[in-house]
Amino acid sequence: MASQELRDGAERYVTAGGVTVIRRREAIEYAGAIEPFFDRLDTRRGAILFSNYEYPGRYTRQDVAFVDPPLAIASRGRSLWIEALNERGRVLAGFVAKALDGCDEVASMSVGETRIDVAVAEPTVAVTEEERSRIPTVFSVLRRIVSLFRSPEDGAIGLYGAFGYDLAFQFDPVAEVQSRDPERRDLVLYLPDELVEVDHYSASAFVTRYDFGMDGASTEALERNGPTAPFSPADRIPPRGDHEAGEYSEARPQGQGRVSPRQSL
Repeated sequence: MASQELRDGAERYVTAGGVTVIRRREAIEYAGAIEPFFDRLDTRRGAILFSNYEYPGRYTRQDVAFVDPPLAIASRGRSLWIEALNERGRVLAGFVAKALDGCDEVASMSVGETRIDVAVAEPTVAVTEEERSRIPTVFSVLRRIVSLFRSPEDGAIGLYGAFGYDLAFQFDPVAEVQSRDPERRDLVLYLPDELVEVDHYSASAFVTRYDFGMDGASTEALERNGPTAPFSPADRIPPRGDHEAGEYSEARPQGQGRVSPRQSL
């Protein structure tokens, strides 16, 4: 559905998943548009992302920042959970729960007031190398969530965050040898409802605010806020690797693996 302009200058459109989005976008001062977010992230959830690479349809050279996102998504192994971080997030979590209900990739789902816990289904048959990406994984659940909010009217709305290396085990049943923190997270993603975008080519900056509605529920008139916590530095220095200093060189047979000063590297 094409976007429709409203009287107050906002735009309205409907996503592929049936969510009605009200988008309000306004220009802000370009110089220093990102600067306030550095201090805000000391106590509030969010992210600042910088990109200096451009590829048509995939990457754009710009800065993006947000704080107090309404939804957070994290996973560990084949367990994934969605947390509502404010009242707006509770509304969005309801939309997500409906989108995931009955999905073949979901083995079980528990829906609480502020959290949805999902167990991803295990693969039931052996698959070829080419079919690995089609087996049930946490990415299957993420695709469902992305599809809920997808629209050709807006390329900025989506999930922002970080992915860990252990996500490779979603596709390859490799036995874990190294010990892992039981509280680790394999991915952490946020769905923001307010984005600051800085375009360095045009020396311009914009803030875009979103409201969402579906089946009579809406985020309009709900406050944009979130939990706060003071920054706490680590109380220990983690080891740099799984080898002690000099352990690797002592295990190497003498005379092997050396490079002559005249060899080209």
